[in-house]
Amino acid sequence: MKNFGVLDEGLLTEGLEYTVGVNDGTVFQRVVYKGTKSFNGKPMMCFETENKSQLSVNPSYHSFTLEEYTQFPTPEDLEPKKTISIRDINSQIAKEMKENG
Repeated sequence: MKNFGVLDEGLLTEGLEYTVGVNDGTVFQRVVYKGTKSFNGKPMMCFETENKSQLSVNPSYHSFTLEEYTQFPTPEDLEPKKTISIRDINSQIAKEMKENG
């Protein structure tokens, strides 16, 4: 993606999550900034939604951007967590020590 650093002056950071508002009052929450692209010679701010939809915002209609403090969950975050007890760890260590002599 081509970066128009001179135009956006580094206001947004690629890969970070934002809430974006436009001048008609529409708010897009939890979108990840992907960079800028040129559309008919004009730079467009490009974002990706949680469901992987693409969102392009003309900077002329941009009202505000609020940086979020979280990132989208990774697939590992969505997997059920397995609880491991100290007893299980000790049993595994004892088993490995017995097998290895």
